[in-house]
Amino acid sequence: MKAYFLALFVALLVSGCSQFQRRSSGSGYGDEIQYTDQTSRTGSYDKMTRQTAYELGKDPASLSPQDLQEIRSRQKVKELERSLSSKKEREQYSKVISWLKNDDEKIEFLSVPTIEGRQQWINRKNIWSRAQAPQEDMKGLIEAQDIAVGMPQEYVRRSWGEPLSVEVSGNPIYKNERWKYQRFVSTSQGYRQETRFVYFEGGRVVGWETE
Repeated sequence: MKAYFLALFVALLVSGCSQFQRRSSGSGYGDEIQYTDQTSRTGSYDKMTRQTAYELGKDPASLSPQDLQEIRSRQKVKELERSLSSKKEREQYSKVISWLKNDDEKIEFLSVPTIEGRQQWINRKNIWSRAQAPQEDMKGLIEAQDIAVGMPQEYVRRSWGEPLSVEVSGNPIYKNERWKYQRFVSTSQGYRQETRFVYFEGGRVVGWETE
């Protein structure tokens, strides 16, 4: 599992930048991604499709129709993120991104053409209630001081506390981050210090590793 999440995070870094850094604008995804569901002569998908597949934890050599739809959705999200032209638009998105359930919901939000319209969408969907009242499965994880894939950053804070350090891939408003924790755990030889890294994409957990 550790190797898998390391490979996934490397793919995220490639899509954002070659190393963790902060930028003043843009989503950190680089040039516009072009999607094709036609295979090349070698039987593989184009580079950006393969890259997006890795970001989603999928094998580009065996993509199902559902996998391809998820890739289309992820690339659509990136396209819409790049269309956020003002600082206010990006800040609004940064505040809400962790509470959007999936790429389809991100597309729905980002497709609203104005800041005012997006705010009405947030209110209509009652998005902020998700921050105040965790779902039952997430509530149980927090009480057990555990985390899970898909958990928003705020819930990780409630479960594990503030991270020792935070590294950011691309523009920080898009919340593609790696959090570092150090904890003492009980072993048969006594207590030892354990280092944990939690990886986020769009403000939600996509994996973690322990050293």
